[in-house]
Amino acid sequence: MTVDSPAERLRRHPEFQAVLGMFCDRLVAPLRGQRVMIKLFGQRAPTEIAGLIVMMHFTAQSRSGRPTLTRIQARLPGARRIAAFVALLRGFGLVRSERDPADARIRYLVPGDQIVDGLRDWLAVHLDCYGRLAPGDAYLFDRLRSDRVFYEEMIRQCEPWLDRANRPLTCFPDLNWLDEHDSGIHLVLTLVEAWKRRQSAVWIEVSSMDLARSLGVSKSHIRNLMNLMELRGLVRHDASRQRIQLAARLVDAVEGWFCRQVIWLASAARRAEAVVATPDQR
Repeated sequence: MTVDSPAERLRRHPEFQAVLGMFCDRLVAPLRGQRVMIKLFGQRAPTEIAGLIVMMHFTAQSRSGRPTLTRIQARLPGARRIAAFVALLRGFGLVRSERDPADARIRYLVPGDQIVDGLRDWLAVHLDCYGRLAPGDAYLFDRLRSDRVFYEEMIRQCEPWLDRANRPLTCFPDLNWLDEHDSGIHLVLTLVEAWKRRQSAVWIEVSSMDLARSLGVSKSHIRNLMNLMELRGLVRHDASRQRIQLAARLVDAVEGWFCRQVIWLASAARRAEAVVATPDQR
C-alpha cells in the first residue's frame, strides 16, 4: 500500500486503534454465548450458503433466479453438506420454504427476518466504523439503518462478494488460513480486541475456558487452534500463566483486512446510493 492509499489514510486517523477495537468487538458480540448461532455461522461454508440464499433472494429478476436447494447446490461444492445446513436453517426458523404457485414441486428458500436483519447489522458495523474514520461518508450508516430500499440495493451491489477471490480476507494468507478453522476469525478478533483494550500490552491474559464459553465452542478446540496459531508464528501462548502474545504480523494483517473490508463495503454502499437515486438504471 502506498502512503496515500485509502487504507493508509484510515490508518493515520487518530482514532484508528479505538475504532479497530470496536470493530473487532462488534463483529463477535452477536455470537457470544450463542452456541447455536456460532455452530451455524462460525464456519466459512455455512456462512457462504446463508449469504447465497439472501443474495439470490434479493437479486432474482424472475422465479428462475430465486433460491432453491438445487440451485444453491449448483453454485457451491458439497451437496450433502448444503442440504444438511439448509435443513438446520429451516429447523431453527431462519429460512422458510415457499411453494411455486405454478409448480408445487419447486420450493423456494426465503430468508427470515433474523438473517436479513442480522446481515444489515453486520453491514452497519462496517459502515459505522468507516464513517468514524472518513466522516464525509458517515451518512451511509444512517441511511442503511433507515432506508430499506437502499439496504436491498446494497445487497445487490455486494454480489461479487460471493466469489471468494473478491473478498479482502483472501489478500491476507494468515487470516484466510484462520478462516478455514471453525471460529478462527472470531477467536483472532476477540484476541485483538482484548489487546487493543489493554493498550497493546506485550502479554494479555486469556483463559481457554472463558474463550470457549464466549465463542460457544469446546475448550479443546480453543487450545488446539491456539497451538496451531503458535506453530504458524502468529502468537506465543503461555498456557501455564494463561496469557498470550500476538505477533506483529497478525495484528498488521487484521488492521489491513479491516481497512480493505470497510473500504470495499463503503464503495458498494456508494454504488447502491447511485442506483437508488436513478432507479431506471437498475
